[in-house]
Amino acid sequence: MKFECPYGWKYEGKIGDHLTFESATVHICDGICDSCDLCGIERCEFYDTSREATRRFLRAQAQEHTLEHLLAPIN
Repeated sequence: MKFECPYGWKYEGKIGDHLTFESATVHICDGICDSCDLCGIERCEFYDTSREATRRFLRAQAQEHTLEHLLAPIN
């Protein structure tokens, strides 16, 4: 699931010297944010940088990309 960071974290990227973009979109899988190691906002409910959290996140992310998940009805 992707949505805007509830704590205001923003990613800034640059392309060349003149083009800069910002994104506050984060990807949450199994209750873990994909950007928690970058933002460092520990009060966030999706913040978890443990090894087990990384395993859970990667497993959930892999499940999201299966055909079974993509064809499942939205609740």
